[in-house]
Amino acid sequence: MPLTSKQPYKKTTQMPTDYTKTETRKKMISRNRKIGLYRRLTLMTLVFTLIAGSLIFMLIKQKHVLAEKEQQKIELQQDLAKQKEKQDDLKIQIAKLKDDDYIAKLARKDLFLSEDGEIIFSIPKASEKDKKKTNSKE
Repeated sequence: MPLTSKQPYKKTTQMPTDYTKTETRKKMISRNRKIGLYRRLTLMTLVFTLIAGSLIFMLIKQKHVLAEKEQQKIELQQDLAKQKEKQDDLKIQIAKLKDDDYIAKLARKDLFLSEDGEIIFSIPKASEKDKKKTNSKE
């Protein structure tokens, strides 16, 4: 079997010279630096991933809170519109209650009060059975 130049003969040993020692030491230092570099890069990647993950989590959480606040705002605006409508109705009712004619009409209707010489006839309201009978007869 022919020997190639890349394969050293197995029975030979390398003599430890200063040059070989320094070259071996340089290779070890270079290898240790590469290992340290890979470790630092791995650590930095891990830290970056954690920071990016926490920022994304906070962003999602804030969007969720914002959506809840928007929904709450819409509900409160609807409630405000209802309250304003109620306030307008109450203002109209206050204005009516300041009118003496309206108060007299209300007293006649609800309390069965009358003016001098008036006779009040109370007609009972038709119940649902009576309404059905009148509708079926027609």
